[in-house]
Amino acid sequence: MIDTTKPITDFIKNNFQPSTPENANHKLSSEEVLELLFTSFPKDSIDTYDLYNILTSLGYLPQKDSTDENGLSIVWCFIELAETSL
Repeated sequence: MIDTTKPITDFIKNNFQPSTPENANHKLSSEEVLELLFTSFPKDSIDTYDLYNILTSLGYLPQKDSTDENGLSIVWCFIELAETSL
């Protein structure tokens, strides 16, 4: 099995930065982040444990989003970095 931790870490670092819930343009659950990543990387190449380690190593903190009948909802908050044109 190929270790995709470094390429995924680089992908996140190059395309997003950590944010607060108030300023984020993306608030995603761990499952939603994995779905996004699996559009570019092999499905199931990382799990939620790996994702947590990658995101926290990049300075992300899980944020409380809401509480409903299913309990507390936790999200990761991202600001998408705009591509610069040459």
